[in-house]
Amino acid sequence: MNKLPKLLAALIALSSYANADTIFNVSTTDYPTVTSATFNAVDADGNPTSAYNIYGTTDTGNGSGWGQAFGANLTHANATLTPGMQKTQGTNTTTYFGPEVHIGTNRDGYQGAGGVHNSGGGGYRIRVNNVTQAQYDADPSGGGINFKTVFMFDAVNPDVLNYGFSGTDTVSATVGTPLSMGGTVNKSSFASYRAVVKADGGYYAGNLNTFNVSDAVVATTDFTENAATTNWISLGNIESSVGALQHANNAPKNLTVDESGTTVVGSALTGITQVGFLLDTTANINTGGYNFGVREFSVDATAAVPEPSSYALIAGILALASIMIRRRK
Repeated sequence: MNKLPKLLAALIALSSYANADTIFNVSTTDYPTVTSATFNAVDADGNPTSAYNIYGTTDTGNGSGWGQAFGANLTHANATLTPGMQKTQGTNTTTYFGPEVHIGTNRDGYQGAGGVHNSGGGGYRIRVNNVTQAQYDADPSGGGINFKTVFMFDAVNPDVLNYGFSGTDTVSATVGTPLSMGGTVNKSSFASYRAVVKADGGYYAGNLNTFNVSDAVVATTDFTENAATTNWISLGNIESSVGALQHANNAPKNLTVDESGTTVVGSALTGITQVGFLLDTTANINTGGYNFGVREFSVDATAAVPEPSSYALIAGILALASIMIRRRK
């Protein structure tokens, strides 16, 4: 019977990291925004047929109302977008029905900001509008007007499950780089994507992925990284209520990643409560603007708590051990 405690300890350790799950998944093919015609669709008898019209509200928009809505930092009063929220621009009222998302932006100018659109419009994206020669010349940073936006989503039941990365846990994304960014138009000189997680109250950035924005193609690129073996760069606390432009003296520049900063291997991260991504793009002089966004995003993690089935197994072994002890007596 002296082997029983060792057996139970091994079972508990095994069960504590047995339930690897997808803790967040979103696809903009489900359209976080749609046109009013799609939102308000009805059948011949006037009954609603749209899966989106569930809020008891009226949608009169073209799906782009939230397209460029977040120019302030994370934790700003308007930094959280929840299902059913509506935004009115002129006579257009557009409804958001994706998952709750927390959005923050750093930028050199007011020509661009973070926002949400359907998959054809970039999904969870940065939208950049016209950049004139005068605006370009007036920007003190030089080399183009830069925009950074972070999108953070809540993990499933983070208050109950202590998430970490182990084994083959991955972070995956599909990122869209439209024709209007590069090619002969050269509207953008830089674009990048990287995953971000919030663990034990701090934020960490994953691998940097950059794009060849000179390509004259409309492209979607898939990225997958092993979350447990990735060296995540510590960002500290990127939350800030200061929304100053990046070149201002009081700008926190909290979305600028120090590539030589402190790193933590993914398997050492615990208490993961949010997952998301950071988009970064630099605009040249252009007319018409461009979109740059994530269309699909998924994260797997492992909860460091026993599954219900593991509890049942342990309880069964304890009951059996109790019977064996009584029989010996």
